[in-house]
Amino acid sequence: MRNTMILTQQVSDNFNDGLPALPAVVEAAVRRARPVVLTAIAAALAFVPLTFDPFWGPLAYVLIGGVLVGTAITLLFVPALYAAWFRIGATPASASA
Repeated sequence: MRNTMILTQQVSDNFNDGLPALPAVVEAAVRRARPVVLTAIAAALAFVPLTFDPFWGPLAYVLIGGVLVGTAITLLFVPALYAAWFRIGATPASASA
């Protein structure tokens, strides 16, 4: 959730800096990809020692998977959903005769 808020705030900052709509969404996803991925990797690696425990091991695997899937959702689905929700799209190509 925090990464989603950071990503949407970056889109807003890009709008305030004067970027057009679609490049603002794409630039926000690209600019925030590294911090989001590094945070997810650190969180996933923090659960690795727990995987060796016979009782908590299955939960650790679920948490690692959830962190990785959540990261993919943040970087791929959230920008697409933002563009769809606010009807941001590529400018239509001009028809040539």
